Amino acid sequence: MRKIDCVLLGALVCYGVSVLPFIPREFSNAAGTVLCFILTGVAGASAILPSRVNGVARLTAIVACSLGTGIVGGLIINILPSGLVRFNWLTYAFATTLIAYAVARVRGAGGPLEWKPGDFPSLSLSRASAVKVCASVVALGAAVVVSISSSHHGQTPFTEVWFLPDGPEHSPVGATGAVLGMKSHETSSEEFVVVVNTGLQVTTHHVTLAPNQTWTRDFSVGGEKPLATVYRGRVADPPYRTVWFVRR
Repeated sequence: MRKIDCVLLGALVCYGVSVLPFIPREFSNAAGTVLCFILTGVAGASAILPSRVNGVARLTAIVACSLGTGIVGGLIINILPSGLVRFNWLTYAFATTLIAYAVARVRGAGGPLEWKPGDFPSLSLSRASAVKVCASVVALGAAVVVSISSSHHGQTPFTEVWFLPDGPEHSPVGATGAVLGMKSHETSSEEFVVVVNTGLQVTTHHVTLAPNQTWTRDFSVGGEKPLATVYRGRVADPPYRTVWFVRR
């Protein structure tokens, strides 16, 4: 067994832990972070670096490969219909790591896996090398923080609301009717109070939506600005969502 084989083993374990539904979220997120930001970089650096290279150059190459594969991956995954979702990121990182591992293995990168006391070299860095190491660590850390923050933001529960006139191509010009719709992207059932001012009358509706459930209602509209206001649970100030269109 060679040292580079540890990357393959780590990628298999991290990918499995990341995608299996019964794994606790904390462990799943940690494994996904290791796969996407560490193992891809290590495998990529092993695939392109010569066999003998100093530690600073190797660390810089690992960070560069990690960030580079992330940027390219974002461009590729964004083309997919499902877009930049967690499963796509994990699968891309896993596939990239496997490809880089195969290249590194063919090149003979990584010596035999063996350890003896005293194998760890003493740490002696010049000022320039220390700056490179610090810059690499900061860049990789920033990428991890931004990625985790974006992931949490993308998972924030919300409810989608729309109010569309029935004119040609939903044009409000001369519209006499409209469709009010709501779709839940929440994690549990939510109750809403919907107040609709069509310009002809004001009506109140109590709506309960389960996750991924959609509710729609047709209205006749008049006046200049039909408006719908959505409140969570009860009528309060400020409202959760307000949608309208202007008839001209």
